[in-house]
Amino acid sequence: MDALLAAIAEKKQQLDNLRPLSPEALANLQHYYDIELTYTSNAIEGNTLSAVETTLVIEKGITVSGKPLKDHLEALDHYDAIRYVRELAREPMPLTESDIRNLHRLVMQRSRPDIAGRYADLARYVRTETGRHAFPSPAEIPSLMGDFAAWLAVAPSTPETAWVNHRRLVDIPRSTTATAAPHGC
Repeated sequence: MDALLAAIAEKKQQLDNLRPLSPEALANLQHYYDIELTYTSNAIEGNTLSAVETTLVIEKGITVSGKPLKDHLEALDHYDAIRYVRELAREPMPLTESDIRNLHRLVMQRSRPDIAGRYADLARYVRTETGRHAFPSPAEIPSLMGDFAAWLAVAPSTPETAWVNHRRLVDIPRSTTATAAPHGC
């Protein structure tokens, strides 16, 4: 772990040495990575759009023949959610429970509006190689999210916090999809 943290610090220093970037270069990099993250995240979830098709959907607003409408909507939703995260990152305040629900709402607003921004109301689990992993019951979710937001408000801004943050959040279900792998953010 120490070697990984040292490598991250070294890469960060290399990046800092390239600063300042011009506003145009920064905007181009952000746009490129936002589309790339949209493509890879959606592909992991089973979206069939290629990287080029994802770019066309986002930049040109076109649909790709033979591809499900759901895949197009997921790409647009995810891209909007990334832009929202960028807005949140500019703010000096820590993330709140409301911010997290808004993020989920954006990720699902077109593709699954019935669950967008809502806590799960059905028991959920995923099948794994070793059996079945059950998520907390729907009755526990508001309290767990409150605890998570309270922890996040005082957690230091470090790579370790980001990893722990992600792990804690994925263990709390956010949508109504029962008996399936977690969907969305």
